Amino acid sequence: MNVPEIIELLLNRMNTRNQFVGGTFAAFGGTAGTMQMLQKDANAAIMLWREKHDTTGLRQLASTLHAYSSLTDPEYEQIMEALDGEK
Repeated sequence: MNVPEIIELLLNRMNTRNQFVGGTFAAFGGTAGTMQMLQKDANAAIMLWREKHDTTGLRQLASTLHAYSSLTDPEYEQIMEALDGEK
């Protein structure tokens, strides 16, 4: 797995989570604040990688999505191993 594939997977999982959260909380008048913060983090992580090839932000984003159960354990491990190879 390379970095563009990792980014695609992370964005896919964010989109899936956004649809779930939006559908769940819309009925209760909830807010999308968490998703907005997550989107800002994703944008910053992608820009950091593009400009400096620094994977720190992608690691943090993957960890957050894993904590939210948007990434499975095997996906998370695969991402971290691939990012370790990018050092």
